Amino acid sequence: MNDKENDTIIWEQFRQGKKDALAELFCKYFPDLFKYGCKFSDDTEVIKDTIQELFLDLWHQKAPPPVQSIKAYLIKAMKYKLLKIIEKAKKTTNFDGQSNVNFEVSHESFVISSEEDKKRVMQLIEALAKLPNRQREIIYLKYYLNLSYEEICDIMQIQYQVARNQISQAIKTLKSIVGSGLLCWFIFKFNW
Repeated sequence: MNDKENDTIIWEQFRQGKKDALAELFCKYFPDLFKYGCKFSDDTEVIKDTIQELFLDLWHQKAPPPVQSIKAYLIKAMKYKLLKIIEKAKKTTNFDGQSNVNFEVSHESFVISSEEDKKRVMQLIEALAKLPNRQREIIYLKYYLNLSYEEICDIMQIQYQVARNQISQAIKTLKSIVGSGLLCWFIFKFNW
């Protein structure tokens, strides 16, 4: 049984009233949700609170919906909950920045084993910073969280072909910035 099938079984148990199933999903997905939240905000307490609030909302739901991909569902729900909190904070502090929240990819996203690897990763992070926010986010979802195009489309509210085009354009841009060699090294090194 693969992870997705196991998650579906756990979700169905939760839907049938077994609340410990939700705790199992919380433990399993908290790290990914937290890392993803850190791409939008550096306030770790707000991110933790948002994740806990998400699971509390699920706990209190009378009839949780059937879900195809639990991981994508949780990421999408957490993202929108977190973005609402960020936007609300901007309004209360009269923040005059863009309405789009910046999506950041940092060296903490990768496990780095040597100084040479650190240099290569830094080059790639600098290249990723030159991509538009949506392309950075889609690269993160596809290659770091290993989500399918369908799951990405659901989270980002875009069409399947748009997702594929965004990935293709992002990779083409990254190749032009860092070269094919570094990008290939990175793909193989980090199982992209």
